This record gives sequence, C-alpha cells and structure tokens, in this order.
Amino acid sequence: LAKVFKVDTDKQRIDSVHIKSNMRRLGRIGIFTSSINKFLVNLKRGHKELFDTIDESITDKYLSEKSLQCFSMVKPSESAKTLKSVSADLFNLVEHFKDQPEVNAMHSYKLLDRIIDEHCNLTASEEGTRIDIKPPKEIPSDSLQNPSDPDATYSGHKGQGYQVQIMETYSDAEENKKEKDLRLITHVKVEQAHESDAHALIPAIKDTRERDVSPREVLVDAAYGGDDNVRKAEKESVEVVAPAMGDAQNNDKLHLSDFELSDKGTITACPIGHAPIETKKKKRFVAAFDLMHCKGCPNEAVCPAKRGKKRYYLRYGAKEMRLAKRRAYEQTEAFVDRYRWRAGVEATMSEFDRRTGVKQLRVRGLKAVRYSATMKALGLNILRAAAAWA
Repeated sequence: LAKVFKVDTDKQRIDSVHIKSNMRRLGRIGIFTSSINKFLVNLKRGHKELFDTIDESITDKYLSEKSLQCFSMVKPSESAKTLKSVSADLFNLVEHFKDQPEVNAMHSYKLLDRIIDEHCNLTASEEGTRIDIKPPKEIPSDSLQNPSDPDATYSGHKGQGYQVQIMETYSDAEENKKEKDLRLITHVKVEQAHESDAHALIPAIKDTRERDVSPREVLVDAAYGGDDNVRKAEKESVEVVAPAMGDAQNNDKLHLSDFELSDKGTITACPIGHAPIETKKKKRFVAAFDLMHCKGCPNEAVCPAKRGKKRYYLRYGAKEMRLAKRRAYEQTEAFVDRYRWRAGVEATMSEFDRRTGVKQLRVRGLKAVRYSATMKALGLNILRAAAAWA
C-alpha cells in the first residue's frame, strides 16, 4: 500500500492503546479459587486415580459452580480470612502433588505454583510451613490476572489486559492536499499491559526500517522521549520530537534551561545576562560565576549555581545539558507547531476501536490477541486506502 499510494513515511507518530482479551476481571480470591477449580477439573479429566487421593472437603469446596459462587459473595470484612484459608488449600494441593511428574507437567498445576510465588510468603518452621499473604503493593504487575488468560498482566494506569503500540504516517501539508494523502499504519506490536512505552520506540523504528517504511522524524509523548531513546534514534537517523522527561518546570526556581547554552553545551550567560568567568569540562561541565555578580543577584535564592570559596559554581552533566536544550526548545513556537501534529494519533486510536472493536477482543492469550489486533490494523489500512483511492 505504501508503494502503490506513494506514501511519504518520513513523518510518523506513535502511541499505545490498552486492550482487553475475553476474560473476566477477578480479585485475588477469584484468582485463587478459579485456578484451583481449573486444576481440579483437569486433574479429574486426565489423572482420575490421582484426583481420588484429594480430600473430599477440597473437591466439594472448589469443584462445583455453586461452591465457587459463594466466594464471590464474601463480605469485605471477611475477605482477609477467606483469602488466608484459600491460600492454605492451594498450597496443600501444590505440596500434595509436588513429587508427581505427570502432575507437575500440567499447565494448571504450574499456575498454582505461580500464584504461590506471586501472592504468598512462605516461612519454614518446626511446626510446618507458614503462609502469609503479600500486601497488594508487593504483588508484581506481571502477576496472573485470570487463569483463563495467563499472558494478561496489569497496568497501574489502565488495568488488566494488553496494550498495542501503533505507529502511523501523517502529513502536515495544507488541508486540501492532506485529504488526498493516505495515512498508513506502519507498525503494530501487541505487548503485555505492564510493559513500559519507553521500550517500544527503538524496536518500532527498526521494524519499519526492515520493511522500507521507516521515518526520519517521529512524534511521541514524554514516555517514549527519554534521553536514551533520543540518542539511540539519532544513530538510526531518526529525529525524536517529544517533551523532555523529568520533573516539570518549577516556576519558582531557575533551571539549567534558563541559562544560555552554546552548541557545545557550555554556558555563555546566566538568566540576567552575566557571562561566566570560566567554563570547564572534565567528567561534568562546570561554569564559574563572579562572586560580586551573584552575591547581590535577585535570583540568588532560586538559582541552581551554588556558592564556593571564591566563586559561584554551576555543575551539570552531558545528559542534563541535552535535557536543558530540549526544554528550552519546547518553549519556542517552532516546537509547538511541530508537536501539535502528535494529537492526530489519538483520532487513529479512536478509529481503531470504533471500526474494529479492538479494545474488547473475543480471544485470549498473547498469540491470539497479537494476531487479532494485527489483522484489525491491517483492515484499517485497507479501509483508509479504499477511501483515498475513491
């Protein structure tokens, strides 16, 4: 499509969208009980003689649907007690079959073992193994969310499921010409929900390069635009346009970006206009300012330059210098005019969901979710191409 429609891929933008597979949202009690039920059903089906060795109180509690429904009606005041009881049952099942190779190889048994590792602290003593439930903040974000979809993970911002990285072309041409241009999705990658956007940019650039649709300029938000990503992208001959990472500007204090910097990264003047007496670069940059200029300066209390024995010194590293230059550039009209085109990717995400239903899939598992989301993105490209052709 890029070749036939002569799509200009030099300018692109990337963002991610959270999607869900066909699974129910479960709390911790639900994860424990559903996993036990899944294991018991599979064990009864594949190893009946081993299933018969389990205490009937356990099978009666977890095997029938009626019994499982009781766990969904547990009062909040009793949830901690119920969770402790359920975790003890789960651990007993793991211990009961730990020396059975045929059971150890079962996928549902491995899920029980995974839950113990992710949700429980085990302490050995003379009386036996003590099981303590980890507090919620200690549960890793890549922990099991539902035994029916072991690949789904958790995002603190968006919840359970997966995310899709989407990179597309865009045009900043005049409106009448832009209508004839085909905006093409050039990269699709499905990831687990806990993955950080910071790790998605460079693989996306390399992926598009392999198919001859790579960008020269890519618009991203701050999560993608870390200093490491910007430098790695430069090696791929790609310019990253993004707000700088780090603390937001504090209007009550001066920052390195308020100083005038040369192309080499040395300070040429302070915010008031005084040039440093001396600048050095060893492991870090050092700018020395006249004591008489700084001592009575109205900005002395908020200036990052600190007083030494003879002068005021401002020390900063190469990374801080690069971020300061980026922050200074962010305040210009040129940056605002370039970066405003990134907002268009939100319309693509909305269209991706509205026309294909990608946010609520009818499949489970990373492999099936990846296939489904990729085919839906391809379908969106075909629809766009048809509209451009028409």
